[in-house]
Amino acid sequence: MANFHTHINVGIFVSGASVLGLHAAGLVEQGQTLPLFALGVGASLLPDVDSDTSRPVRAFFTVLGAGLAFAMTLPLVGQLLLFELALVWIGVFLCVRYGFFELFTRFTVHRGIWHSWLAAGVWALATVNAAHWLFEQPARAAWVAGLMVAIGYLTHLLLDELFSVDLLNSRIKRSFGTALKPLSLNDPLSSLTLLALAVWLAWIAPDPGDWPAFDRTVSGIQALWLGLGDELGGWQRALARLFE
Repeated sequence: MANFHTHINVGIFVSGASVLGLHAAGLVEQGQTLPLFALGVGASLLPDVDSDTSRPVRAFFTVLGAGLAFAMTLPLVGQLLLFELALVWIGVFLCVRYGFFELFTRFTVHRGIWHSWLAAGVWALATVNAAHWLFEQPARAAWVAGLMVAIGYLTHLLLDELFSVDLLNSRIKRSFGTALKPLSLNDPLSSLTLLALAVWLAWIAPDPGDWPAFDRTVSGIQALWLGLGDELGGWQRALARLFE
């Protein structure tokens, strides 16, 4: 399994390249590049949220606790005394940071359902809906944000899978196949729950509408793959003639 520094360094590289590519394709404006880059890097650490001892999961619950504490305290300003507001903030933060964290780690298994394509789709769709319905972003911008989360998330899974192969000793480690999997067969209930959540998130997701720039990008990728296939086919025929 790749370590924290490898994940964040590769996440930075892949997210940067992805944002530049999207910007060059006309899908991202210059002012959106930095937030999208941050989303990609953050998503490249998300799969380790199921690790009880990882820094990303502790940081995630710390930020979540502080965010929810402010969200619940700010509407009470003017209704409670400063001391009472402080008690509410501290209570919410401690409940999330330590209470929710303890429950989450108790009911999750490392390299379980969160290390799967299904989890990547759920996080990406959740980002799309949050960006559009909560932060009032246009549908296209929300879908690009979801795409960056999917890229970062899958980068993490791919790295974990690559590090399961020991090329120097020419062997495959026991962890091979536990990261880059469609879903978790060892936990069917969690897989079904996550699948239902994915379907619901896709149902309520905004319609990106007509998107010529996206269509051009997809057409360009298809043409690239077709050209690469023709080129490889030519090399294969040339090699076959050498051994006739």
